[in-house]
Amino acid sequence: MPYEFKLPDLGEGVVEGEIVQWLIQAGEVIEEDQIMVEIMTDKATVEIPSPVAGAVLSIVGAEGDVVAVGTTLVVIEGTHQEPPLAVPASPPNKTGKSLAMDPVPLPPSKEKSIATPAVRQLARRAGIDLATLQGSGAKGRITRQDVEKATVSAEPNEKSTHLEKNVDNNRLPYRGLRKKIGDHMVAAKRFAPHYTYVDEVDVTKLSALRDSLNTTSSETHLSFLPFLVKACVLALKQYPLLNAMLDEEHQIIELKTTYNIGIATATDKGLLVPVLKSADQKTLIELGRELEDLSAQAKSGKVQLADLKGGTFTITSLGALGGIFATPIINYPEVAILGVHKILSRPMVCGGEVVVREVMNLSLSLDHRVVDGMVGAQFLNEMIRTIEEPELLSD
Repeated sequence: MPYEFKLPDLGEGVVEGEIVQWLIQAGEVIEEDQIMVEIMTDKATVEIPSPVAGAVLSIVGAEGDVVAVGTTLVVIEGTHQEPPLAVPASPPNKTGKSLAMDPVPLPPSKEKSIATPAVRQLARRAGIDLATLQGSGAKGRITRQDVEKATVSAEPNEKSTHLEKNVDNNRLPYRGLRKKIGDHMVAAKRFAPHYTYVDEVDVTKLSALRDSLNTTSSETHLSFLPFLVKACVLALKQYPLLNAMLDEEHQIIELKTTYNIGIATATDKGLLVPVLKSADQKTLIELGRELEDLSAQAKSGKVQLADLKGGTFTITSLGALGGIFATPIINYPEVAILGVHKILSRPMVCGGEVVVREVMNLSLSLDHRVVDGMVGAQFLNEMIRTIEEPELLSD
């Protein structure tokens, strides 16, 4: 009897999702746990595996369609059955027993490749056809190492990229994560009257402190972000209007009592904002380790939906590509976002003398309905004071 696979409850109050990409097609024989489809929900892409094995009779919905939880997505026939034999059974001999025959080799095929769902995902992202690999695992199973080796040896023009897969006569589909980002940015600009305040900060002492901690500690390699998160939290505690949300329906400004700092992260599919929860309760080392983990998960497409929820303030940084200044768009319904820019060596006057210092600009965009210019300037000045005298940050 055909098995109807329905879009499951994905948690976090999600009631619908957008079909980003089908990874199977009608007529294909799929394995249990094989990834069938990518579903986009609230900026998180979820890969949906098949709970059963069998032949795909039909798939419902096209890429770009929005489907509700409980909607049938795939109809599968012959579940729990073995796939057909590659060659017909040999005729029985006079004793009634089948004659032994050597199996006829089959042409390479994705469906016949033995690999876990995680390895299949890794191969798909690298543009590697599993059918071209010889598995080194038990019974010819393709391992992660097999895929990584093939990725290193593959020529660039043999790999498919995210852009190449979506190009059609120089037109890219506006859907999935790109459309979610666009919709969110439009809402932010429409509802929150933005303004941006920019100032510079001398990070010479902070740079020296970071280098010292990285030299003496082997736990993790600290970037500048953990220090900036700590300085941000200290300033938010003094200026709580920047750690707030405006509830227009009830005409209330809600001051948040938790400090959940979103970190805007560039991925090959678009911008994601994983959240450092309870950042005020973590050490520099803990923040650094969690930042590394969240960034890796976001870039690999494995970030959990819960890790993209609950932010109260956002920091966006392009590191060495950070430019001089920018006007970041608020991560609505938050009321503030901090843009961090690249560090440059500049001549500055210190104690009446011109010296070379390491300097960085900070761009703070605010919702003027909640935060006036004076408060925004005071907040950024407090951050700058802490960054320029960073002893309080080195716990």
